[in-house]
Amino acid sequence: MPRLSEAFDPSHNSLAFLRLFFAAMVLVSHSFPLGGFNHGLEPTYKLTDSQEDLGGLAVAGFFVISGFLVTRSFVTSSTALRYMWKRFLRIFPGFWVCLLVTAALIAPLAYFYQHNHLTGYLGGHSDSPLRYVQVNFWLGMNQYNIDHLLGGTPWARNFDQRAFDGSLWTLIYEFKCYIAIAVLGVFGVLRHGRYGILAVSGALWAVLLVETRNPHAVAPGFPVIGDPWMVRLAFLFSLGTLLFLFQEKIPIAGWLAAMAGAVFVVSLRTPIYPEVGQIAFAYLCFWLAVRLPIRTADRYGDFSYGLYIYAFPVQQMASLNHLNRWGLVPYVLITFTVSLGLAVASWHIVEKPAMSLKRLGMPTAWQATWDSHKPKWWPERRPRSRVPAETPGVLEGALPLQPARIGAGSAMSDESEFAPNASVAVPSEPYSNAGPTRAYSSTTDD
Repeated sequence: MPRLSEAFDPSHNSLAFLRLFFAAMVLVSHSFPLGGFNHGLEPTYKLTDSQEDLGGLAVAGFFVISGFLVTRSFVTSSTALRYMWKRFLRIFPGFWVCLLVTAALIAPLAYFYQHNHLTGYLGGHSDSPLRYVQVNFWLGMNQYNIDHLLGGTPWARNFDQRAFDGSLWTLIYEFKCYIAIAVLGVFGVLRHGRYGILAVSGALWAVLLVETRNPHAVAPGFPVIGDPWMVRLAFLFSLGTLLFLFQEKIPIAGWLAAMAGAVFVVSLRTPIYPEVGQIAFAYLCFWLAVRLPIRTADRYGDFSYGLYIYAFPVQQMASLNHLNRWGLVPYVLITFTVSLGLAVASWHIVEKPAMSLKRLGMPTAWQATWDSHKPKWWPERRPRSRVPAETPGVLEGALPLQPARIGAGSAMSDESEFAPNASVAVPSEPYSNAGPTRAYSSTTDD
């Protein structure tokens, strides 16, 4: 029976397709509340006894995949600073441009639609466009609306909520997971103490269990882990991390996938979904990544992140202009097409150029200052050796609606897929306690 380390080809897998598919799931899930279909309620939410919907499943997949790829990014980075630089470049430029596009293009169109002029758009409101960019600049979403607009949308009428881009709220959670990986990594836990990660994941699982049964049991004494979204998303992220760290021990088999699928489906109708169903779903994600034959979804670019961050405002504008009156299917197809177009532009104009900067080294003076003042426990920079790839082609949902928190997670903001037949970089020292060292494509990591 092959193990994940043997079956998973790092540059020839279906992760890119899965991430794009999850982004499309978010769009479909949001179509119901944003388009006003089915009284704003996504049907899957009722089928799962109000536990999950399509967007929630997407966030689970996003964070599991991100946990795997981001952990790999740290292990293959020469320093923790370079790792954080790569993470910064992958999530912030696209996010910042999205804020600017919303404030400078999408919101003015909505303002003109509502007032037939643009006089007063920049000022005169507590939720001005300038404040929208300013208070949301560092990922934390502190303002969702601009100039009291979008009052005529189905979401505002049905749920008394207004937002131009309600999907962005999970990005701060994802970046916190990036930071957690860096902290664990600099203490050597990722390279030499993977059972410590297992303990961390187990602790998150226990807190998740307590919060599921008693939502107010943890928050008063532990404000960080008392945030149910932080616990849930961190647990999902940790499952991806464990899949990477224990990949040489995890079997990949059809009968195991069938069992995981059965557990997952049953859990959606029972109270065990948060603690058991999500683990089964994590296994299914990587079984699909290995077995699905769709390996070139990112041939022309990684559009999943852009699709995620632009779909929400596109759908809001479509509803504002009454395109939802054409029916659910036309609404989904039109908004998907427009959102994908913006995602393609985001990839080629913003994300890809930004990612090309990750190979830049720190200025010599900065590096010398850091080397002379860094803490003694900080790991030394690992020299990299270039070797041929082992084989040809090797390798930031709509959760239940709540104020200002509609949207799925975006674990799309990790590395893009890896180019086949690329030369690769591997640590000069063995990747101990985490399985055999494999050659990984460095096309998007270094």
